[in-house]
Amino acid sequence: MSKRSSLQFACSLTVGLSISASYSFADWPSFRNGGASQVASSLPTTWSATQGIAWQRELIGYGQSTPVVRGDKIYLAAVEGAMKDNCVIQCLDIKSGNELWKHSFESSNKAPSNYAASRAAPTPIVDNEAVYTFFESGDVVAVDHSGKRLWHRNLTADYGKFENGHGLGASPAQADGHLILNIEHKGPSYLISLNNRTGATAWKSDRPSSSSWSSPIVVGDQGKQIVIVSSAGTVNAYDANTGIQRWDVGGLDGNSVPSPTLDGSKLLVGARLPEFADENGGGSQSNCCINLDKIVDGRPEFLWRAEKVTSDYASPVVCGGCAYYISKAGILVCLDVNSGKAHYSKRLGTQCWGTPIVSQDRIYFFGKDGKTLVVRSGKEFEVVATNELWDPASPPKPETYVEGTRSERRGTTAGGAAAEGGSASTGSPSGYRGSGRGGPGGAGGPGGGMMAMLAAADKNGDGVLSAEEIPVDFKPMLVRIDKNGDGSLDKDEMKAMAESFAARRTDSATEARDPIVYGAIASNGKILIRTGTRLYCIQ
Repeated sequence: MSKRSSLQFACSLTVGLSISASYSFADWPSFRNGGASQVASSLPTTWSATQGIAWQRELIGYGQSTPVVRGDKIYLAAVEGAMKDNCVIQCLDIKSGNELWKHSFESSNKAPSNYAASRAAPTPIVDNEAVYTFFESGDVVAVDHSGKRLWHRNLTADYGKFENGHGLGASPAQADGHLILNIEHKGPSYLISLNNRTGATAWKSDRPSSSSWSSPIVVGDQGKQIVIVSSAGTVNAYDANTGIQRWDVGGLDGNSVPSPTLDGSKLLVGARLPEFADENGGGSQSNCCINLDKIVDGRPEFLWRAEKVTSDYASPVVCGGCAYYISKAGILVCLDVNSGKAHYSKRLGTQCWGTPIVSQDRIYFFGKDGKTLVVRSGKEFEVVATNELWDPASPPKPETYVEGTRSERRGTTAGGAAAEGGSASTGSPSGYRGSGRGGPGGAGGPGGGMMAMLAAADKNGDGVLSAEEIPVDFKPMLVRIDKNGDGSLDKDEMKAMAESFAARRTDSATEARDPIVYGAIASNGKILIRTGTRLYCIQ
């Protein structure tokens, strides 16, 4: 298939999973419900800590992923134990919240369970045959709807351990009976397709080494689907049957946390402000819209690039002709989806780590602190309701989860690198925010962990990092940290970089403690909101 023909069928298609049989509109079978975070049904608009919550329950272990729903069953992923000793899939009844079954197995790669790295960050997929779950340990498992294991793979045993102290967070997608996984880390990275009946590898395509938490999406009809990945400065499209790259769009930066969103022939890309960029310089023009209808030199062109817009953790959503982007500071920007023209910019008063949900003409923004704002779609900012999931003065503490310490096993800490990352498929930053032993910046004061890493990269010991010595994670940032433009980093540039890195993470340990709303889904008129250790059902 040519580059041009691969786009012809991609242009007029909606985001969605190719599944073996049709689903009810009430189901939410995958991360962001296939990529758009939309539901057709009406949802509740008001609730509080004492009203509107049908049920809530403490969950097994800890998880940063969202649930998925099929029929009257909820499926969740978690890790259990101070060293993420066990990987767990839990099935609950959607009406009562009661546990129906759980499937647990020993993790293939153990590491401390704490705020510095992802914990069951990838969201599962459910179809008519099974529930498929990927864990940052490298384990991929399929279990049937009664909890019986069908198959298990350990990707690290087959293709090497993941070299990323912060963990992985990209959720799988599904295409024509295959799971699609984006495995990006400091080591050899790849996009891989696994047969969902056997777990066998169908194809594997190399990807750039990068710290990334962006999840792929699948678009197109069965038999002619493409996989789209937004990460590491580019947006790439792959043939879902062969893994052959069909096109790529470059010129982006900071797009390694939010996942892409398709609206007809328009592909919306979210990006955070790149590391070490000037925070007073506005947003990132990597927040943009790619026009799949127009091909220039074998690739789609930009329809528009947004100014003064950032999308740090949550992915963009579309509703009623408007595109919505939200920054880590809780600043919501509403744009015309066709032109990119800004209608308004408003501060929501809460940080959103999870992607919003679109229901009819309303958008639900879920704050990490339990606050949810319901905003009406349109050119004018209108808040329909503001809801509190718990009393801010006494937030619920985990009942059974005990956080591990990074000193339990050396070599598994965040270390202070992975500067372009984020964390978790939900868009949450907890894995990104860890910065090494001894508090922000690691041992030895502000930026100490980073300085130690840079010193180790100075192979000739001259106190200057040449272009060849600069670690791969920092090469894309060189233009922003090489102040004198000589292509290398001297001591003053490295010190300024480490201090900037540490300053942005001063409160990372405090801000990443549960309860944290990592994400929410909707099904059959209900809203399910997950913290690291608890699930709430709003009805």
